[in-house]
Amino acid sequence: MTITPSLVATYPIPDRDGARTRLDPTGPVPRLEVRSAESLRIYELAEQAEPAAEFPAPSPNRWLREWTAPDLSFAVFGTATDYVAVARDGATLWKQPYGTWDVGRWGYLDFSTTADQELRIWLRLPSGLPDSTLILTLDAEGTVLARSVLPCGGYERFVSLLWDENDEISGVSVSGGRSAATHYEARWESGAVVLGGQVPQDRGGLRLDERDYLGTDSRNARCMTVDRTGRDVSWHSLPTYRVTASLGLDDFPAPGTGDCSVHNAPYISSSSGFVDDGTAMVTLHNPYDEAAVYMFGRDGWREHSHWLADPATGALHGRVEYPMAEVETVMLIGDGTWITEEWDALHRWRR
Repeated sequence: MTITPSLVATYPIPDRDGARTRLDPTGPVPRLEVRSAESLRIYELAEQAEPAAEFPAPSPNRWLREWTAPDLSFAVFGTATDYVAVARDGATLWKQPYGTWDVGRWGYLDFSTTADQELRIWLRLPSGLPDSTLILTLDAEGTVLARSVLPCGGYERFVSLLWDENDEISGVSVSGGRSAATHYEARWESGAVVLGGQVPQDRGGLRLDERDYLGTDSRNARCMTVDRTGRDVSWHSLPTYRVTASLGLDDFPAPGTGDCSVHNAPYISSSSGFVDDGTAMVTLHNPYDEAAVYMFGRDGWREHSHWLADPATGALHGRVEYPMAEVETVMLIGDGTWITEEWDALHRWRR
């Protein structure tokens, strides 16, 4: 069965030949970040792409990552040597140096809001220790409020904070390197991040070291995971993580037949998740094409397909059939819509 989605909006990508783009679906309105050598531009994606903010780059061609404040009052750039906070008029608000550390790979920055609605900035710096992580807590002006050295992470590991529904620290995630991803309990106590025990790898049948987390529904009642080999997706009730429904490769048409005619040996990719509380998207991808790399020097295009499913039962609704021949990456918004990318435009869809 095929499903023809309704086109909600089309957003032309500005300066597509000379800029890099990133879609941020986390806020109440999804945002498109357009990065050029000279500036970072933010567009809010509603009925049209509306310009929301622009930040001049602190050092053109030398910044590797960027983070924007929730109210778009400033952006933080990860340059070759510093975190640099820049206002819309180009003024530098504050800096935090990190030397020659590779912020593009290991940098981390996040924002939270206190009960008094005061902004807090959390950023990672190199600790100088092989098995530890340094997290600084700053206020909106860049004043350092706390330095927390966590006995986890360290060299060549990516570290991030986890948050509960009240915007309070609830854990720390460590991934990368040769070890499996690890989650720790954590809390804010006496002016510092305090690390708790390691979260058991087996939680209600969910092996955290064997599955990737794909998000939760809006009620935090159900989460979705995918097997790291791409064999199945599962839905789990929270907070027990008990498996309530699953969908495996055997539940799809046989490769090369019917709605799976573009696939040869598909796997379920991590570009899957909740469309809304009652609908999930499951993305099938063809595997790495060794012949294409040998002939053309890269694996530039892998056939893939998008499917809608019921997270309560795991039943397939059908394959999404778009009016255009090739659809690039998909981003789920969580409000019943999703966004796909072509070279020069984003398209927003609804079932």
